[in-house]
Amino acid sequence: MAEDLVAASQAVEGQQEAGEDIKMICPKCKVAKLRKRRVKGKAFTVEYCLKCKGVWFDQGELDEVMPEAIKELEVPRGAQKDVEYLCPKCNKALYAFDYPQTYVTINMCKRCGGLWFDRGEFKEIREVRRSLEKWGEMQEYAEVTGVKGALIEFIDSAIKSLPASIRELMK
Repeated sequence: MAEDLVAASQAVEGQQEAGEDIKMICPKCKVAKLRKRRVKGKAFTVEYCLKCKGVWFDQGELDEVMPEAIKELEVPRGAQKDVEYLCPKCNKALYAFDYPQTYVTINMCKRCGGLWFDRGEFKEIREVRRSLEKWGEMQEYAEVTGVKGALIEFIDSAIKSLPASIRELMK
């Protein structure tokens, strides 16, 4: 069984059998069908590949399995369209980007919000996020970029340039 699946579920329910075959094809192997496995203590299943040991999370599932996960994760501006990896749900190209505050490149579908983790990626992200949380450096939300991010930075700098007495009134 995939080490990420074990890490993701903290022990998957049931025996060690492969799980139920479904019609979703592995984005990495491109031929292997993903298998469903119920996550212990949760009301959903994750899909995984027996061949490459990758794991697929539908939108919102990662937050349920990893409390340290970035909330409301979206494909960031500038993410690379990865035509080699197709979404197992939508059959559209996934986008590759580094998971916030890590050097782990993951793949995400813009259409359905699903996430693909190659073998070992989930475990590495979880360990980094836990370490950041321990040191008080974990960001709960992904950094806002683009025009919106620039506006937020502008507003923050404008507020910081105000005299302390005015900033106190704003609290």
